[in-house]
Amino acid sequence: MVKGLYILVIEVVKDICIDIGSLGYICLPTGIYGYVGSAKGFGGIEARIKHHLDKRKKRCWWHIDYLTIRDDVKICCTIFAETVSLGEEDVVIEMLKNSCWEVAVRRFGSTDKRSLSHLFRCRCSYDLCVESLKNVFADIGLEPRVEVYS
Repeated sequence: MVKGLYILVIEVVKDICIDIGSLGYICLPTGIYGYVGSAKGFGGIEARIKHHLDKRKKRCWWHIDYLTIRDDVKICCTIFAETVSLGEEDVVIEMLKNSCWEVAVRRFGSTDKRSLSHLFRCRCSYDLCVESLKNVFADIGLEPRVEVYS
């Protein structure tokens, strides 16, 4: 069981506006997004990703669940790395430095953290954004792995 950090790369296939519970109503234009998460508890990264991939959640636990249950939102891939010492904030700091990524919604996924947001919008091509995320992990000393979904 691998515990660590991950980034879901998701595609919003059409413009959406949804109620995210504690964040209120948000709108996301069509595009590629990256969501930063951690999985250091029971089940590790594999269990957390399995949860995100399941469109039939009984309850939306996290902000990202409100997106991943939608048919117009597709999880393209996950970039992840094993760590117990580093946190989501370490990944977010590096993403904020990266020209391919911009904050999509302030406080998304980070209402209980110091981070500005855990949801970013890709400003480059899909391939460049994925490559930049691998570099984000490498820049903080982690070995990234990629899992692609069809």
